[in-house]
Amino acid sequence: MKVVIETQEEYKNMLVEIATAIKAKITIEDKEIDFWEELPEHVKAGILESQEQYKQGKFSSHEEVMAKYKAKYKL
Repeated sequence: MKVVIETQEEYKNMLVEIATAIKAKITIEDKEIDFWEELPEHVKAGILESQEQYKQGKFSSHEEVMAKYKAKYKL
């Protein structure tokens, strides 16, 4: 069985001690995971499309969107 645990650096020694006590093999990887690589392709496509729309000026400010919906729902 394989178990993956992500934790803060301060708990590293404690996890090593636990693994030793239960005679488990422990492998520690100190690498940063690029969140982009973990995203599904459809999410990446949506992000890239929205960035392109922003560059083309196709966006609304938060204030504009809030005003639109406040007027629509009479808030």
